[in-house]
Amino acid sequence: DIALVPLKQVPMNLFLMYMIGNTLSLFPIIMTVMMFKSPFSSLFSYKTTFQKLEGSHHILQKMVFILSNFILIAMALYKCNAMGLLPIHPSDWIAFALPKTRMEYVVGGTVLMS
Repeated sequence: DIALVPLKQVPMNLFLMYMIGNTLSLFPIIMTVMMFKSPFSSLFSYKTTFQKLEGSHHILQKMVFILSNFILIAMALYKCNAMGLLPIHPSDWIAFALPKTRMEYVVGGTVLMS
């Protein structure tokens, strides 16, 4: 039952993603940060979570727990993408683009080759 706790958060996070919308304001950004914080904090403390469990299914339960937290992280990344916070378009990296070099210059109707 401990391994399924993050999967029980998926419907709630889906509802929150729908309700907060894709606008850039304080409330949606705080909710998106909380959607990141919860799975990361549970991933970093999984040893204390599974400290009480022993047995042959111990590894399988850890794998389900970690996979379900990665699902929550993927949902938070999708929300960031929908809000336009992830730099995935070429225009997001325009500051690092090199200017195009011209192959030829036109001055007064004559062509000067460089």
